Amino acid sequence: MKFFPEKLYELSEGDLAKTLIDALHKKLSEIVRVDVVIVGAGPSGLTAAWKLGEKGYKVVVLERMLGVGGGMRGGSMLLPIGLLEDGEAAEIAREAGARINKVRDGLFVIDPSELAVKLASNAIENGAIIWPGVVVEDLITRGRGEDLVVRGVLINWTPIFEAGWHVDPFYVEAKAVVDATGHDGSLLRILAKRHPELKINVPGMSSQNVWIGEEEVVEKTGMVVKGLFVTGMSVAELYNTHRMGPIFGGMLVSGRKVADLIDDYLKKLKH
Repeated sequence: MKFFPEKLYELSEGDLAKTLIDALHKKLSEIVRVDVVIVGAGPSGLTAAWKLGEKGYKVVVLERMLGVGGGMRGGSMLLPIGLLEDGEAAEIAREAGARINKVRDGLFVIDPSELAVKLASNAIENGAIIWPGVVVEDLITRGRGEDLVVRGVLINWTPIFEAGWHVDPFYVEAKAVVDATGHDGSLLRILAKRHPELKINVPGMSSQNVWIGEEEVVEKTGMVVKGLFVTGMSVAELYNTHRMGPIFGGMLVSGRKVADLIDDYLKKLKH
């Protein structure tokens, strides 16, 4: 019994490979020059991609792992549960289509995997491309010091990077780049290393203080140098703000805030 259209059985493995290569060529041509590169497919990066896509920007999300959700996937100590504040955070989760259940005044419980998938789905539906299994190993910049502008990233396959092989990278050009790498703060650390004249220090996050940490990560979300923005736990790594544990509202609100800031930045570039 044949389960697929008759015509498919006429295709060989070579035909399938060529079909993939032709489709890949088209997709790569859309990725190499975009409006915004977001590095990290965690809650803040996915929220930013979704909201930027809604505004009509061409966005690619680069993720070093094979899945989406970042640290949110682990919930609370690998338990399938997380917490979310009422207000703006709950509004974003509801809009994404995730189920949130009130457990006490001002606080909701979520399924971290569901929220991660819903955020990714909304990003994709609004035109974002999520590219897993790649790592950013350097930045594309123009100028130095006060004139420095970040204009994209250099990428390689995650296994190549982890093996320590020297393989020349690929380039993705963008008008804005977002460090949403969480506790890695990897783009910030690259910037500090490559451009010591900026005197940027990445001390890492401070110890836990849940509500102060939630406020700080949103408050300090923003542009680090022209073209490079920071969101989510990368904010804590850069500014030594407090960690907050499995409370994910700050991540969502930070992602939406950085999308609005990038929107303002890109509009000013046009004038």
